[in-house]
Amino acid sequence: MKKPLHWLKIFKPLKKLFVYILFLMISVAAVANDGREANKAYEAGNYEEAERLYQAAIEQTPEDARLYFNLGNAQAKQGKVEEAIQSFMEFRGLSSSPREKAKAEYNIGTMLAENQQWKPAVTHFRNALKLNPEDPEAKHNFERAMAEQKKEEEQEGDDQQENQENQPPPEPSQYALAMKKQAEKLIAERKYDQAYNLMQQALEADETVRAFNDFIERTKNVSDINEN
Repeated sequence: MKKPLHWLKIFKPLKKLFVYILFLMISVAAVANDGREANKAYEAGNYEEAERLYQAAIEQTPEDARLYFNLGNAQAKQGKVEEAIQSFMEFRGLSSSPREKAKAEYNIGTMLAENQQWKPAVTHFRNALKLNPEDPEAKHNFERAMAEQKKEEEQEGDDQQENQENQPPPEPSQYALAMKKQAEKLIAERKYDQAYNLMQQALEADETVRAFNDFIERTKNVSDINEN
């Protein structure tokens, strides 16, 4: 089950998100009766009804950016990420102020982070900061999302390495065997760095050189010792 936006524990409490909602809900109240009723439904936690009423209000005043923002919040509360992103992007497109546009980017980033989609979340928090560099919460969330993205990428790398390590070494090709023999000649001449570089280049050209990973690692260790 997807958690509501304000349960995103890895970030600071999302006070700014609630400020944006309150400001826009108050200012939109005079737009139409549907808008006022939508606000009431939202405040009561009836987000499905709020969504329906905001959409009805948009039909009456489709140029009012604020309605799209509130619609996006109602959709986000229901876990409708795709629809909410579209609504926030509509708000962004209709807004002329960089600070208003930043609000859309911020909320999109928050939704993506809540769903642990760290890479796109980083992108949208970065966009928010470009539009409003003075936003401390966007900066905090950007830094946290960056940290989570890095952890995720490191974990993916470890998993790939583990899967590779669990597989039996490949049968070396004739090319791989020839490169190893050439490297052994260089080692006999105490040219360990050249031998290591040769095997690294061979590995880039032929995956079966991986069969000699232990040999490559030993060569690297000796090369490092000699350099020191």
